[in-house]
Amino acid sequence: MSVLWVLGRLLYRAVLLILWLLLLIYLVFKMSERSDAIDSLPAQLEVDGVVLIGSESGIREGCGVAVLRMSPTLRMRLLREGLEALHDARQARGYTSEYHHFAPWQPTPTAGDEDEAISPIFLGLQCVDADEELAARIGEAARAKGGYYSTKPEGALLLLPREGLIVLGYFG
Repeated sequence: MSVLWVLGRLLYRAVLLILWLLLLIYLVFKMSERSDAIDSLPAQLEVDGVVLIGSESGIREGCGVAVLRMSPTLRMRLLREGLEALHDARQARGYTSEYHHFAPWQPTPTAGDEDEAISPIFLGLQCVDADEELAARIGEAARAKGGYYSTKPEGALLLLPREGLIVLGYFG
């Protein structure tokens, strides 16, 4: 065996190890991103899966969106009870600060000034360059009856029972 062959083998293994470590770091980041999105929701909002989670951040500010599938149980409860089902759903499950406290829930449709209230959702969708079809579905549902929204500092939360979606957006 030549020295070059041994060095080549070591280099090959080192590159593979680095690639596996990068993959592991990426997977841990994605799992923590999902966990953080769910922790930002009130405990009463049960999640059944992830449609899209994305963000972009600068030195001080950032924007992003989490589009999650609501559980069938939550969906049925919202369709059956409406706003009453959300009476206590105002504090993020994973945070105790006022920053993660949501305003009283409002019914959709949103229009005019109310669009301003949920603008972090649409800014977040643009920020992560979300699929146009998904963004259009969310926009149409937000302007129709049957959904609910709440706001918090630099963020908004939109529940769309007919679509089965929970949309959390932030900008700032």
